Amino acid sequence: MAENVRQGANGPRLDMLAQAQEALLFDSDDKVFFQIRDAQGAVIAGSPELAPPPPMNVGEPQFFDGKHADTPLRIAALRVKDGFTVQVGETLNKRKRIVREIIAAELLPTAIIALAALGLAWTVVVRGVAPLSKVRSEILSRSPNDLRPLDVREVPVEIAPAINAFNHLLAQLRGSSAVQQRFFANAAHQLRTPLAALQMHVDLLLHSELPNNLRREIEPMQASAARATRLANQLLVLARAEAYADRSRPMVPVNLQGIANGAVQEWVPRAIARDIDLGFELADAPIVGDATLIAEVLNNLIDNALRYTPSGGSVTVRCGVGSEGPYLSVEDTGPGIPESVHERVFERFFRVQGTPGDGAGLGLAIVKEVAEQHAAAIKLETSRTSGTRIMLVFPAAPQTQTSTEVVSQARTATHPREPQTQRSAIVLNWLRSVVAQTPPVESMADDDARDGAWTVRRIPLKCYPADRDRDPLEGRNK
Repeated sequence: MAENVRQGANGPRLDMLAQAQEALLFDSDDKVFFQIRDAQGAVIAGSPELAPPPPMNVGEPQFFDGKHADTPLRIAALRVKDGFTVQVGETLNKRKRIVREIIAAELLPTAIIALAALGLAWTVVVRGVAPLSKVRSEILSRSPNDLRPLDVREVPVEIAPAINAFNHLLAQLRGSSAVQQRFFANAAHQLRTPLAALQMHVDLLLHSELPNNLRREIEPMQASAARATRLANQLLVLARAEAYADRSRPMVPVNLQGIANGAVQEWVPRAIARDIDLGFELADAPIVGDATLIAEVLNNLIDNALRYTPSGGSVTVRCGVGSEGPYLSVEDTGPGIPESVHERVFERFFRVQGTPGDGAGLGLAIVKEVAEQHAAAIKLETSRTSGTRIMLVFPAAPQTQTSTEVVSQARTATHPREPQTQRSAIVLNWLRSVVAQTPPVESMADDDARDGAWTVRRIPLKCYPADRDRDPLEGRNK
């Protein structure tokens, strides 16, 4: 175009046919605009709406962005030696399409490469920190009393010294904990003998002829000696439970029903003395655990229930297999535990303010300690009678049946025994054992003999054969 500018009579002009201009400016995708200016900046030909180009040197093309009637353009400008300046502007349709094509062509391979790199890096990181995650999970899964050393065989070499140092610290803590446990156990054990002697002498004094004023002074001594004895026993049990926290004591198959049966001999007489209705609803509940510690848990739960249940109330011990697994529960009709302190009642020496009774606040702490060692869940609920129900749900025992168990199950399926009859039979067995060891203290009338009435320690009791058709105790067991 610059070469076709001619000097005419009226000044410079573009000497080019319209067809030639259209051929030069034709584009199927974009619109093209041009402009020619003389040395003074006057428009010779083309679109006057294009802005003047910036200053430039002769023969050096410049490229810049501009507009034509608010339409964005990409402009190329050239200044020739005759002083004329030519500008050609093109819309951006082709450029945008090319950008989209480049992005589409490059983005997919780049994304695949990036994802592959991220996946590889993630795999390397995960495999690298897997031993650390295993150590972290092992530490988090332990109870505060589990001070066994960590296994260093599968940890990376880089952190092995740190794990060894941590194991050394655990060993020191084990030694310190063992010293404390031995101190508590020895102190509790040494206290039991003088406390037992003190309680025996106080009991002997109360059974002798004493003035009323002196008896009133000695009775609080008897209650204090009993509380101190119970506290010493609980400290001894707690120390023994903590000593097994490292799981050095083997867990063996036990049945919660058998443990509850063993509690009958000890707690039924105490319930009768307190005028509390103690009932047992027991069914097979096999688990794997420590029978001695579980018996201590049951004894503490029953003891708490009897202490806080008023005279005339009731306490029920249940065991069996529920939807969540084998369970052991004790329910009472006492004052209940406020929901706001449900978490704190398992702390050592914690007692709810205003609660009657002479407990030391260690019973439920022992329950929590033993439950954690058996991976049992503790549920503290308000019973239907506004009392308290504490339930321990244990992991199910492995399914290993012997031929004897299969026969026992077959007999149970053929002759099912109702829970009420079963617990009645438990109490009747206890009564029979008492009668067998107790000489008669007064004669029985013939009518009483025909009814089967036994006078045991001057308490008349009527007993009948325990069968499925008749519950001799009619509701609760006393």
